[in-house]
Amino acid sequence: MTCQEDQIVAELLEYADFEEVGSPARARKFIVAAKRFLILSPTSQSDQGSAMTLSIPQIEALMKSAQVYARANSGTGGVRFLGVTSRFRG
Repeated sequence: MTCQEDQIVAELLEYADFEEVGSPARARKFIVAAKRFLILSPTSQSDQGSAMTLSIPQIEALMKSAQVYARANSGTGGVRFLGVTSRFRG
């Protein structure tokens, strides 16, 4: 792997805990790293005679999961709670 690919893999590992820490911002950072990984990484590579197959479908699935999480927890759209002063009519 190149230095840039190593950095991207490190970012994937660093931000993979977005659900555990409850952070939509970390999910978005994971999405960016996953996109970079998918763009720059070949489907397989070898290092000193041993081959390593990269799991593109797994990275794609994790990225989609992060996208769903980030959208669901972005704080936009939200829920409005109606109170006495909200002029709610039933």
